[in-house]
Amino acid sequence: MSEQLDINCDSLIEIAPSEWCILLNLYANKKTESSGYPLISNYIKWQGKEPDLDIQCLSLNGDWQTDGTFLMIVGNGSQRKMVFFNTLSESLERLTKALLCLPSGAVEYLLHDYSQRLVPAVDAYIRKCANRQLQTTQTAWYKASKELVATFSTEPPAGIQLRSLNTADAAIVNGNWPYGSKDSVQFVKRLIEYNVSIGAYDAYGKLLAWCLRLPIGALGLLQVMDSHRRLGLGSLMVRVLSSKISELGDEVLAPVVTENTPSRRLFEKLGFQKIDNVYWTG
Repeated sequence: MSEQLDINCDSLIEIAPSEWCILLNLYANKKTESSGYPLISNYIKWQGKEPDLDIQCLSLNGDWQTDGTFLMIVGNGSQRKMVFFNTLSESLERLTKALLCLPSGAVEYLLHDYSQRLVPAVDAYIRKCANRQLQTTQTAWYKASKELVATFSTEPPAGIQLRSLNTADAAIVNGNWPYGSKDSVQFVKRLIEYNVSIGAYDAYGKLLAWCLRLPIGALGLLQVMDSHRRLGLGSLMVRVLSSKISELGDEVLAPVVTENTPSRRLFEKLGFQKIDNVYWTG
């Protein structure tokens, strides 16, 4: 009876934005984890640029400094909120309890970019949501070493101009994103405005290919317009953005949907190494 009472008494307590830097330091040795150092660093930066950003960093019962257990809930102007999470503990017990504290109701959650190690905690959450149909997507989590990235050629072919994306490009990027919707345009705009990106344009300024940097610090939303496929622009976008990220002193990482064989071949041909599986569920 007392054990059941303890479970019911668990609650999520906010970690103040002023303390996110402490959380970041706890994850200083987790720079290649999908929900580790790069994620926390990204949202510290975003929150600084946009203080009214719909984001909460939460702990289980106010205790996070002992084992780094946290949930980060981010809204993007829709009812479906992104939930990132992690723990430094070898045991997933407290992280599992934190996930089970997510309130059910009008808000839907998309559990984002969690590593293979955290799957058992998500399985417990899925069992709790038995009345909802949840789908899980698996990605291969790739890494490129700094030494490898230093060898990447970044010269564009004749007639192609390379430059950072502009927020005016957001509609095109979102419209060609397989996971995009009318509610995700604002998310794409933030990626463009706050993070490094690269676009390939023709002589008339038409956008032909692009790659953005996700909140988890990794390459994402890689796309080449149908009219310019098989010209090597996808590989070029990966090489250029990888170089930009490496120049910032950050790890070069990328999730690629496991079934997306052409994209996986592209990354592996460039020398990226798979280091984990990363998932999202919602």
